[in-house]
Amino acid sequence: MLKEIDLERPGGRAHLRGALRDGFFLVRNTVPESLLDEAYAFLHAFFALDADAKHTCRTPGSNGQSGYTPALVEHAEKGTVADWKELFHWGAPLPARHPLRRRYPARYPDPYFPDHLVPGIGSALRELHTRMVRFQHDVVRALAGALGAHPDYFTDMLEDGPVVNRATWYPPMDQAPSTQHVWAVEHQDFDLITALPRATAAGLEVLLDGQWLAVDAPPGYAVVNVGMVLDRLTNGLARAAVHRVVARPGTHEGRLSIVQFCHPTPWTTLSPLHIPDADNGPQRFATLTADELFQRTMYRIRRLDTPPALTPTPAR
Repeated sequence: MLKEIDLERPGGRAHLRGALRDGFFLVRNTVPESLLDEAYAFLHAFFALDADAKHTCRTPGSNGQSGYTPALVEHAEKGTVADWKELFHWGAPLPARHPLRRRYPARYPDPYFPDHLVPGIGSALRELHTRMVRFQHDVVRALAGALGAHPDYFTDMLEDGPVVNRATWYPPMDQAPSTQHVWAVEHQDFDLITALPRATAAGLEVLLDGQWLAVDAPPGYAVVNVGMVLDRLTNGLARAAVHRVVARPGTHEGRLSIVQFCHPTPWTTLSPLHIPDADNGPQRFATLTADELFQRTMYRIRRLDTPPALTPTPAR
């Protein structure tokens, strides 16, 4: 059973830290259900297009962080075959001369919306992105207090961060190339936190205490999971939970989901917090920047299709 965090009455420090140790928890979603339904309708229409039309919506050089990605491309680090899923990513643009965009161009691709194929999709997805960012910021403010940090500690590192939404279409498993394929092999997210509102079908599972637990966000709620960034910032107190997406036995339909990955700005240094009343212990992780962690993980999952921008080393 997942713990629940009420953003209006978050509860005591022990309850919040317990949710962070689990790595997965429920939060009442502030994104309107009607907006989520509208987005799903547009995305269903997009993924139902023929393959040639969808392939025109790919955005080279974005590491798959903008536009369409066909099935059998994304490959989890532990997977022996590629995941059986199609993807569509979008975010919010930064001005062309913004220092983050100039220094990390591959992390800030222009969002792409196929309104010429599905009229109205861009407006709905932009609004959903904005509402989900607002929700995620409310969540991290509540978590900061439980970790002895200022309420704005995480929102400061998220300001102008490359926060990205992902829509995933999991085709019916009877169409998969082989019995080895699953919708999404077990993995950990490499962001700060991820918000997962209700999907159109079951399939999400999280590994807790050595057992796979089926997780379904009920209407009006979102599942929030801890990513590697928060794991590192808390020296392992918050757990980047292992999770997967698998079709339940007897399932003959596909599944559509929307998630939002909350990435800090690439130049953020992931140094552990000193957490009051916690066994901080020896430092568990090497200190990396958020971009270094991103690049390393993208390489491991075979999605690094553009070299990062080179930054001159300052004279000493």
